[in-house]
Amino acid sequence: MEEKNKKRKALLTKTIAEKSKQTQAEAIKLKKIQRELQVLDDSVSSDIGVLRKLIEQSSMDYSLAWKRFEKAEAEYVAAKMDLHRKTEVKEQLTEHLCAIIQQNELRKARKLEELMLQLELNAEEVPSPDQTQLQDKQKEPVTENGPAAELERCTEANGSSMSKDSSITETKISQDNQESEAADVSADGLR
Repeated sequence: MEEKNKKRKALLTKTIAEKSKQTQAEAIKLKKIQRELQVLDDSVSSDIGVLRKLIEQSSMDYSLAWKRFEKAEAEYVAAKMDLHRKTEVKEQLTEHLCAIIQQNELRKARKLEELMLQLELNAEEVPSPDQTQLQDKQKEPVTENGPAAELERCTEANGSSMSKDSSITETKISQDNQESEAADVSADGLR
């Protein structure tokens, strides 16, 4: 019986030793696996940290870009509205200028007709339209911008009637100037 107990004890001790070795081997494997998982977790954590920083920076850049965009858009809308208002004002002033020029030409034509009636001028003494056009071309300003250009645009916009009035006006003015010069010369001769 003692021998059996010794054998059983030896077998049990041997089994316990083997189990203990297996447990230690498994513990070493578990520690190794835990270290590898920890390394993976650490690398993922560092990647996540880097990405979070990049996302935060990108979010700040986006916010700044959005503010700049809104500011630029508001400035664009304001500039467009200002341009529209100034364009309307310019067009109104141009129309007003054209109306003033046309009214002035009509007044001149009426006044010159009155003066012609007072001086009893005949229609035969008025120069031909060809001579009037030649005089108009010689008097035309060369500038492309400014009041002369506005006057030209107004006369084009108002049609040929206004250009006829202005040529008649210039013809009558030149006739009046010639008559007044003749009167001055005759008056000087009398003196």
